[in-house]
Amino acid sequence: MNSFRVSQCINPSMTVRLDTTAEQTILIDVDGTLCANTPRLIEYVRQECGIELTREEITEWSFSIPGTEYDIGEMLHRAIDERPEWFLLGMDPIDGAADAARWLHSQGHTIRIATHRPPESHPITTQWLDEHDIPYDEMVLEVPENKGRLDGDLLIDDYHVNIANALAAGKAGGLFVQPYSDPTACSEAVVAETWDGMLAELGRSRPAASGD
Repeated sequence: MNSFRVSQCINPSMTVRLDTTAEQTILIDVDGTLCANTPRLIEYVRQECGIELTREEITEWSFSIPGTEYDIGEMLHRAIDERPEWFLLGMDPIDGAADAARWLHSQGHTIRIATHRPPESHPITTQWLDEHDIPYDEMVLEVPENKGRLDGDLLIDDYHVNIANALAAGKAGGLFVQPYSDPTACSEAVVAETWDGMLAELGRSRPAASGD
């Protein structure tokens, strides 16, 4: 993933308020955005290599796994190739992901799933989305390296390169922060560590909790 080219952000702030705008097409990534992929990846590395890693250690996808000849990105691809059902269906959704997708739908927006997982794994991905009640309108079958080339108004993704490319293409961007994310690479994007935080920035308000 780190080989992707970061396009220069040439637009002013492209933030949209999804509670007041007309129907928008929202591109949403899967790994690190809708699902927590690193815990399953860490488990795969432990089983295959006998190495214990922590989520915080994975600060880039070229991170070299100590005592092996592999980097973490290579192990990710191996897991998808060799044990796709175990690996992909065993991931947990990120807290608030299903609720966020339902809210976006309730506002009349279209959700397109845009993941760099290999296309042959998409049936497993759609099964996972259905099992966790995450609504969507379309699974993009062929996602280019540069997600900025996809049709859509807003990209929500955990990888700063993808968000930077979306911003450069005139889209709005929401960076879902993970240890490998670099918010400084896409300073015009909405940046959040949770779905509640992301949607609050994009216009969702929650009623204040009532007192006793």
